[in-house]
Amino acid sequence: MQDNLLDNIQIVMCNTSHPGNIGSAARAMKTMGLHNLSLVAPLAKPDDHSLALSCNAKDVVENCKIIDDLDTAIADSHIVIAMTGRKREFNDRLHSPKEIIPEIFSTIQNNEQVSIVFGNEQSGLTIEQLEKCNRLVTIPGNPKYFSLNLSQAVQIMCYEIYSNYNPNLEFLQNSVKRATEKDVQHLLSSFDELLVKSNYYQQKNIERVQRRLQNIFHKAELEREESDLLNGILKQIKFSLKD
Repeated sequence: MQDNLLDNIQIVMCNTSHPGNIGSAARAMKTMGLHNLSLVAPLAKPDDHSLALSCNAKDVVENCKIIDDLDTAIADSHIVIAMTGRKREFNDRLHSPKEIIPEIFSTIQNNEQVSIVFGNEQSGLTIEQLEKCNRLVTIPGNPKYFSLNLSQAVQIMCYEIYSNYNPNLEFLQNSVKRATEKDVQHLLSSFDELLVKSNYYQQKNIERVQRRLQNIFHKAELEREESDLLNGILKQIKFSLKD
């Protein structure tokens, strides 16, 4: 995928009343590769509290657009997604985040714009704001208690996008050097010596024991560091048995 594909998505927050939610939403966005934030007629504008809660996503807060009305914010968007947690009149258009993801990606891959619109913390989107959107999305939750913080809702939606955009976890994984077959055979040899010294083989089928051990090591797919650790332990045990 293009490196800048997610630049075709903007998060729009309408009438936000708490500056901390702006910072927390910015952090949620940047964590998931999104950077375009628009604030429509915010009741509270970004401040030091916003920047503090944004952590290393201060650039998202500092570069956000403050726009007077939703029409202007979404003018260039092809898909405008209203995020809601309440029953709405046109619920036949209701989707979950997972269901809307394919359409989001087909849109941004055509270099077309997507806006994801969130309402005020207390009251959500107004009917007028909702009617300006052409898609309706809700995050599934417990019907007996459905109460998500605004920034949490932003995080969930951004996660759904990024997990489909780039699910690769290699950047968090340590490079691993696997044990070679030579390492495995050396480990088996060390076990064999110890089992002989400890008289374990008495009344045992030696070949069967060795095959079983080899099968265990093959299934374990040992790392080189692990085989070295086991060899070190066996070496110390054998040394102790000499006393």
